[in-house]
Amino acid sequence: MKHLDNLKLLALLMTVLPLGVWALPFVPTTDPLLSTNYWYFLKTEGYYCVGTSNFEIEFMSSANANNDNYLWCFVNVANEGYRLYNKGTGSYIQHEGLLFDNTYSYTHYEDKDGTNFYLKCYIPGWNVTQYLFMNIFQDQYGSMRYMDVDADKKGVFSVELAKEGTPLPADPQWTRFDADGVGYGYLDGGLGFNANESSNNLCDNNASTKYYGAVHKCWFTMKSSTDVAVKQYSIVTANDSWGQYKRALRSWKLQGSNDNSTWVDIDVQTDYPMPFVDQQEVVFRVNDTRKFRFFKFAATNGDNGGVQLSEVWINEQSHTWASEANRNTPPSCGMPGLDIRECTQCHARRWEKVPANLEHIYNDGVCTVCGINEGEFVLLSNGQWTPYMLKAYRGFRADSAGVTYWSQPPRGWNRSVDFDDSQWMDVAMPTASVDHSGGPYVSLRYTSYWYGEYNSLAFRRKFSLSEVNSGDTFTFRCVHDDNMVVYVNGNEVINVEGWTTTPDDCTWLNSRESFKIPASYFQPGENVLAIFMQQNWGGAYFDCELTVLPGNVVMGDVNGDGKVDVEDVNAVINIILKTKTVTDYSGQADVNSDGKVDVEDVNAVINIILKVATS
Repeated sequence: MKHLDNLKLLALLMTVLPLGVWALPFVPTTDPLLSTNYWYFLKTEGYYCVGTSNFEIEFMSSANANNDNYLWCFVNVANEGYRLYNKGTGSYIQHEGLLFDNTYSYTHYEDKDGTNFYLKCYIPGWNVTQYLFMNIFQDQYGSMRYMDVDADKKGVFSVELAKEGTPLPADPQWTRFDADGVGYGYLDGGLGFNANESSNNLCDNNASTKYYGAVHKCWFTMKSSTDVAVKQYSIVTANDSWGQYKRALRSWKLQGSNDNSTWVDIDVQTDYPMPFVDQQEVVFRVNDTRKFRFFKFAATNGDNGGVQLSEVWINEQSHTWASEANRNTPPSCGMPGLDIRECTQCHARRWEKVPANLEHIYNDGVCTVCGINEGEFVLLSNGQWTPYMLKAYRGFRADSAGVTYWSQPPRGWNRSVDFDDSQWMDVAMPTASVDHSGGPYVSLRYTSYWYGEYNSLAFRRKFSLSEVNSGDTFTFRCVHDDNMVVYVNGNEVINVEGWTTTPDDCTWLNSRESFKIPASYFQPGENVLAIFMQQNWGGAYFDCELTVLPGNVVMGDVNGDGKVDVEDVNAVINIILKTKTVTDYSGQADVNSDGKVDVEDVNAVINIILKVATS
């Protein structure tokens, strides 16, 4: 007897069933619970193999062949063979020869006469091959037995299709490939408001086309060229997202399946602030370990209004960005500009900031264009000129308005530069509640929706400083609605209640609030600015910037008043006695730079005073 390879096995088993019933005697599966499995009768010596409660096989007549205990499927174990799964008992047979453990290896098929086959297993520990058969010395209800090679006593098996599952869709045209070379193609989906903007555009590898239609019809399914575990996925905004921002996608679910019938959730998002930016790829990381062949995406905005988007992609994507940029927003004095680069393959776009040109127009020391002071530098720009992406974590208050308890973001979010915020939302700033710019902030731009009431957002922005001097003046400017707490490197520096009051002709320059932050909270190298916002009722709005005005360092000026005198001596003494802290003063308390504040710094200040007095 020869061990069949896959092609020979296929040719052999095709003869078991008549043509027209099914072309193959069995179709292996990787999951016996799939609704698309094919179920079979397994027969030997004229009797049906029937699963039993003790996980073995009995041999019965066909009288009860409609019983699920008569039904089997073949479960493929990669590079090992097939296990037999019984539908009625919901288990694999666990007879010695079919038991998967360290003693017995896999089961495979051996040709007998071109029509029938044997079930055969190999036992490594004994180094013998055994065949599974019906004991001819028992009656039809006898158990399955095994025996060494004996042509006269082998059980000869045949297979017959019993129940057919739902046929799987054929492979579509692969229109998009991820960075690992896996192909994806559109299968089915909902209709748009017109034929040119239907769901087949969501997997056509062209971000300049889109789906635009009713929310409940915004769905589609796609198939991948191999089983895929979803580490991340991308949604690409529509080609006119800024002009049609009320059509923004905000809630959806991504599901996976191996039979295109039974779906499980991979990721569900509710009220996500998608950016109002054309053809922008937004990445969502999920790190799901399950593998799927089919994927279903559906919008769930909660209403039947119109929604639009251009593409949905699985896993990491590769792009070829055009060398020439389309300058969407020119740089201004103090404010960066925005270049838009477009992928030559899929037409997705990405933002690239253009450095500010620093050509200010000052009047009485204040720029009439961007509003910063003469000599001041922007560390973190606002979003009025150029939108920026900010990491955010959303929490909801457990009760209604007036309750003081709020959900808090994870520990360490506001102090650690290395805090892992990769799973946080990428919010395009400024952000506001729906139509809020038509109210008190009528002239203020916003680039994403802040959905819902009675919720909170925690924001993080990182930045670097080459040096920090005690005379530097840091200014935080913002428009906030409602309560706001600001941290620098984990230290609370601002805490205000209520919203920013604005004039009727509100603009960024005449409505923003300004807060001074002592230089002692900042550090050379990496810094993190963290903001906690509470949205209590009504509208919501947030935008901010951070600037620095470099100051002249006066050695010994501990209290930061620009001169060195006895008040600076008292300031050092207060710090030593712990009646004051370093952060109570804007100057440098460690005057002799030895890493601590002690009596030596008092002497250093006195020496500076005496030197000044005698010079």
